[in-house]
Amino acid sequence: MICSERIGRIKGILILLLLGLDVLLANFLSPKDRISGPLVALAFLPITLITLDVLWRTFGKNMALLTAALIIGGALMLLPQLQTRISLIYLLQHVTANLVLGFWFGQSLRQDRESVCTRFAGVLHPHMNPLLVRYTTRVTQAWTAFFFIMAFTSVLLYLFVPILVWSVFANILTLPFLVLMFGVEYLVRRRVLPPEDQLGPMSAFRAYRRAVLARRQPVTHPEP
Repeated sequence: MICSERIGRIKGILILLLLGLDVLLANFLSPKDRISGPLVALAFLPITLITLDVLWRTFGKNMALLTAALIIGGALMLLPQLQTRISLIYLLQHVTANLVLGFWFGQSLRQDRESVCTRFAGVLHPHMNPLLVRYTTRVTQAWTAFFFIMAFTSVLLYLFVPILVWSVFANILTLPFLVLMFGVEYLVRRRVLPPEDQLGPMSAFRAYRRAVLARRQPVTHPEP
């Protein structure tokens, strides 16, 4: 158990390092008019490894390896175009990530489902009262709008402003906007919820971590 937790921490650190490398490469490569083949490969490395890890854990080895092969094959086929328009890869990466998150939050708002934020809040709150359910549903709606607005803004900036301006928005300001969103939600939470339903500003991360750990634990069935 301790060994698996240590491996999980190491993997988490590696993913954060890959994300950091991806951001640095995006800022460095996006404004360039032309880059070499090895730099194109380096640009694909972080997101390919992260995608491989996510798909491996979610859909299994075969799907992960197939997707990685498609990414590498597509990059080789489009290498001449990518050498002159590498910023397009980072645009697709930024827009896709925001759209996927937007659809993930949004689809949980259907009548027959429990919203994402309500599910996470239920991990930390043993009893979900109606006020808390309504509030977490509204928060899920806010996050849905946030991610779709980020994707739409990214496309508009890419098309109509200098590439350097888009690069600053997509590769530098995305994380501060996320932190700002968490901060605003925390301030609103303190105003609209009673003290017993208020948790600290890091509660969302704790809830997500507990939910992920709960999914990883094997289900045990009592012996007959």
